[in-house]
Amino acid sequence: MYKTGVYFGRFCPPHRGHLYQIIEASTQCEKLVVVISDNAEQTREICQAAGLPTITYQLRKQWISQQVQDMEHIEVRVLDETDIPAAPDGWPAWSQRMKAVVPEGIDAFFMGDFEDQSMFAEFFPNSTVALFDPARTRYPISATDIRKNILGNWHYILGSARPFFAKKVLIAGTESCGKTTLTKCLAKLYNTSWSEEVGRYYARDYLGNDETIFTDTDFMRIAHLQYEQDYQALRSANRVCFFDTDATYTDYFSEIYLGRRNPVVEAYIDAGKYDLMLYLLPDVKWVSDGQRLNGEQERRMALSDRLLNMYHYHGFGSKLVVVGGDYTQRLSRAIELVDGLMGDVAH
Repeated sequence: MYKTGVYFGRFCPPHRGHLYQIIEASTQCEKLVVVISDNAEQTREICQAAGLPTITYQLRKQWISQQVQDMEHIEVRVLDETDIPAAPDGWPAWSQRMKAVVPEGIDAFFMGDFEDQSMFAEFFPNSTVALFDPARTRYPISATDIRKNILGNWHYILGSARPFFAKKVLIAGTESCGKTTLTKCLAKLYNTSWSEEVGRYYARDYLGNDETIFTDTDFMRIAHLQYEQDYQALRSANRVCFFDTDATYTDYFSEIYLGRRNPVVEAYIDAGKYDLMLYLLPDVKWVSDGQRLNGEQERRMALSDRLLNMYHYHGFGSKLVVVGGDYTQRLSRAIELVDGLMGDVAH
């Protein structure tokens, strides 16, 4: 049993093979320090080459920490390699920085492959190097493989990291355009989660069903509650997650009820969050459910144009697709678009 062991890597992204080796290494020492190596420029380049947003070291530390948070003898730390030359020239600086990150002293390095044996012997003469499962027999995957095909390798990605990689589809539109029904249908068809519209029942639950007494604070609360619900839906997403409206819709109602937009609500609007947006036209029959107020068709179309302009104003245009027609046509078109987003793993 070693006193202090180290398992290090870039973890971009962390996967089940990493976790397996972390757990296995932790059984062989009193304390295991998982060290996330990060060169900010290299990380940006790697992610850009894979068509991914930058996977920052903060995200990677968060994801791994969530997976081991109930294992008290495992700690997660970060080693900044940004100004360290490439190997072999960088070995002196890298070894000194590793020793600073793990000042307790390193009794053993746990590694999945071992190409620099002589360098470890030179710079860490008192440390054992333990090699395990170099053939990746249990989890035959690498972070490079995952970056090349995120959705196809979904089952290897750590659960804590999946919200970052899940495709995100926003369903939007004005009242009684079928967005709630379509959101649920798509989520069920793709065997995944969805986030419902929080504001739909807010007046009923908090205002005695009186929509004439909305305040700025109410719309701020709706935006925050929606944000939290979206996050919870993402945590259980299976490759794709569907969202029934967003903060733009909340701000739209603030303008309707209070005659002004809400800067706090607008801070929650994030077009970059979504990979695809389906904007549903109000060209299906109006359905009154006690929560809807604008059933006259000419007003429905005017309000739809108003909301659509808000989405364009907030930068959704590049991922926005307008969808109309009857319910069968809407579903067919939505499936076509989501399949295109998902690629080979859509079915």
